[in-house]
Amino acid sequence: QVIADGPNTDQGELALGRNVLVAFMPWNGYNFEDAIMISEKVVKEDIYTSIHIDEFEIGARDTKLGPEEITRDIPNVSEEALRNLGPDGVVRVGAEVKPGDILVGKITPKSETELAPEERLLRAIFGEKAADVKDTSLTVPSGTYGIVMDVKVSSRHEVSREKLTPSETKRQLKSITEDNRKKKEELTEQLTDSLSNILLGE
Repeated sequence: QVIADGPNTDQGELALGRNVLVAFMPWNGYNFEDAIMISEKVVKEDIYTSIHIDEFEIGARDTKLGPEEITRDIPNVSEEALRNLGPDGVVRVGAEVKPGDILVGKITPKSETELAPEERLLRAIFGEKAADVKDTSLTVPSGTYGIVMDVKVSSRHEVSREKLTPSETKRQLKSITEDNRKKKEELTEQLTDSLSNILLGE
């Protein structure tokens, strides 16, 4: 009689994996570990295939040399390497990726001291903008293959200050300052009333 079942047993029997019929034949005296044969059906129906979900993330921040940027416009990267990226520089849902493929395109500003001698020469001759940034894109790590199932983009700021004109920025700042002043007055009035009620015993 079975006293108890665990997460891996059912009625006292091991309930893990799949049962398949296999045949083996030792080859030149080797043991069964070198001669297991499985059926074609097992391979075609992916009976032993499991699904693994990996999550990758990357952020863009402000550096001393300027802000990092998520973009599809990456210097010295071929169009073939950018084939899975959308216009915003983020990989498309449904894209099939392999090791080395770009998931999120990102460029980071770099200083003069980080430039290679040939890059300095090109910049001096052509004033090439590509020399100002380096490729810091998020890529698929080694040994990882799969299909992109979902993409989520989050931002701390709904509106970027770079997209606002000076007059719009000033107007928004004035509006925020006025709102804060009104809230402060309301809180001060509420606090005064509460203290008065306490002191008067009401």
